[in-house]
Amino acid sequence: MIRLIFMAFSIAIMGESPVSEVEVEKKELKEITIIDSDLLAIDFCGEAIPLTELRIAERYQTMIRNYDNPTFRKLMTTTKKRMRIIEPILKKYGVPADFKYIPLIESAMNDDVTSRKGAVGYWQLMPGTAKALGLVINDTRDDRKHLTKSTHAAGKYLRNLHRQLGSWTLVAAAYNAGPTHIQNKMDSQNKDDYFKLRLNSETARYIYKLLAVKEWFSNPERSREWGSGDVVDRLADFKVEEKKAQIQLAKSSSDS
Repeated sequence: MIRLIFMAFSIAIMGESPVSEVEVEKKELKEITIIDSDLLAIDFCGEAIPLTELRIAERYQTMIRNYDNPTFRKLMTTTKKRMRIIEPILKKYGVPADFKYIPLIESAMNDDVTSRKGAVGYWQLMPGTAKALGLVINDTRDDRKHLTKSTHAAGKYLRNLHRQLGSWTLVAAAYNAGPTHIQNKMDSQNKDDYFKLRLNSETARYIYKLLAVKEWFSNPERSREWGSGDVVDRLADFKVEEKKAQIQLAKSSSDS
């Protein structure tokens, strides 16, 4: 298995001697195996997650642990049939399959959930948004509670968000906080990267929820390893050694 290796070393160059006569300060090369590369190969809709950043790895680990519980494991087994209905509909609208997990984190795949703000159904669509997407909402009928109809509406909505924002991670954020809010944050902070934006706590956690649910469904073994804490511990050790190496290299350069 491919491994990521960090090598800390120091080289001292004396005077202006030719390269063939350069003296290299002999120090033991310190190799620290950080982490199996497949543990870092986590993406959302093909967009790589920068898990080598310690703060991001820590947030991801926390969310993986949050979903490691009997209630969620039961939900995984009881929703597989409905998940198979959702995926081809999203595909019809060019929406990646990773978005099929939204109903799990929004409503626990329950059609009868209503939020305090008035969002209803599997996809927790607000009335105005749902009607604009062609769903019927009246005294006797609410299409937000119909899995197929609401998923078609969600597919249209997610496609439109991507046309506006250009990034699937930003689409996920906009699904939670609204596209206007996310666009304003991008403009005011002059950033177009979800992981660099300063967002409210709920929206800042949203992509990690989707990732954790996706990973427990698709790669439980990798999820268990992240949940153990060992991955983040090794990454933290790497960051310490990396800092030491940078200091040593800077010192060597100033002494040469």
